[in-house]
Amino acid sequence: MPAPITVELEERSHHIFIGEKVLENIELLIKKNVHEITSCVLVTSSSIFDLYGTSILEHLSELKIEKILVPDGEAAKSWNVVEALLGDYIEKGLDRKSVVIALGGGSVGDTAGFTASIYLRGIRYIQIPTTLLGQVDSAIGGKTAINHSKGKNLIGSFYQPTLIICDTSVLKTLPLRELRSGLAEVIKYGVISDPDLITLLENKGSFILKADKKLMTQIVKKCVLIKAKLVEEDEKDSKGKRAILNYGHTLGHVIETLSNHEINHGEAISIGMLAASKISENLGYLKYNDFERQENLLKSLGLPIKLPKLNYNELISVMKRDKKTEAGSINFILPTGIGKTPIIKPVPEDTILKVLEL
Repeated sequence: MPAPITVELEERSHHIFIGEKVLENIELLIKKNVHEITSCVLVTSSSIFDLYGTSILEHLSELKIEKILVPDGEAAKSWNVVEALLGDYIEKGLDRKSVVIALGGGSVGDTAGFTASIYLRGIRYIQIPTTLLGQVDSAIGGKTAINHSKGKNLIGSFYQPTLIICDTSVLKTLPLRELRSGLAEVIKYGVISDPDLITLLENKGSFILKADKKLMTQIVKKCVLIKAKLVEEDEKDSKGKRAILNYGHTLGHVIETLSNHEINHGEAISIGMLAASKISENLGYLKYNDFERQENLLKSLGLPIKLPKLNYNELISVMKRDKKTEAGSINFILPTGIGKTPIIKPVPEDTILKVLEL
């Protein structure tokens, strides 16, 4: 059993277990880390359940556990799904000692976590992310949210999980597009905090795109350690420290929304990161060599770097509704170098227009 990474948050502290085939020990992990469970629900999508669900239910047969299916992808992050989930919790008699287990990608984790945070004013939940994006980012840190037609992740809560289990073996089953989507967030961590991670991605890209298990475990651990530290320092994103995790997201979330999620999260973040880097280089905060290095890495891993055709006025309007906007100013996370801490600055609309060539 791998040693866990612990997110130290006083009474909200919890362990993250990362490694190959750790799901084979799920019963032991839950028994040791989650106590006095009266019942459980496994919230997942049909495609994920077909891959792993039956095995997990068998491993947890001693618990009173039932499955609940939600849609795949961003379709899970809606009020209708939340209302249906809450109804299922009521019908199944979940109480304050019950546990919600989220099995799937970031959308399943976000929705299951959000419903756990508001059901009976909060019950425990466990994150079992099955995508690289979920394992390195969305399952960590307690941000839960659903979307609104006017913007992404605008409705949610800060609510920490009780346990997180990241089995890197499951990443072998990811479609290449989903693996690449997660790698965009990995690049984010390298740019904002870890130059060695960028070097690893540059040198081992072909193996990483094949989801090599040892490499994936190494990468997930590196990213989780970075995020766990920032969450410990700024759990609710109120001190500005955790905000650097939103590098690439100011524009990225807008691209997701305006493309009706045809451009997935990682693809949008890839475009958003390069745009933020270009703005930073334009304003004199980033050297061109670091901009070019990031551009080459994104391209080498098959991630998009060009902004799709969007209406500028609509883009600015949606961007101003983003959570990172304050008093009407559009804040960008601007990189200052590979592996260096970014800065957060309001960027004038004319600069955005110039850089995005709209």
